Amino acid sequence: MRFVNLTPHKITVAGISFPASGDIARVTTTSTPRGEVAGIPITVTVAGDVIGLPAPKAGTLYVVSAMVRLACPNRGDVLSPGALVRDDSGRVVGCESLDRNLP
Repeated sequence: MRFVNLTPHKITVAGISFPASGDIARVTTTSTPRGEVAGIPITVTVAGDVIGLPAPKAGTLYVVSAMVRLACPNRGDVLSPGALVRDDSGRVVGCESLDRNLP
């Protein structure tokens, strides 16, 4: 099985690292101003299209952000980092698993 990391960061899970491929899958967003509360601007942001995610390819799994994975509920070939693992300083050093959409 081939894993392609479509995030801008190296992903480490179970001692295996997946370097960033250089290509990034993203979800477009549109934000609309909706007033303010106590002088703080409030917006409504709506997710749009997924860009940068290749079509499914036999034998290939794509590691993407959770936002991208959730925007593709019918894609079983997209995975995102699961529970994060942090070092003693609180920095993210990996994840415990990769999350997948339900079949």
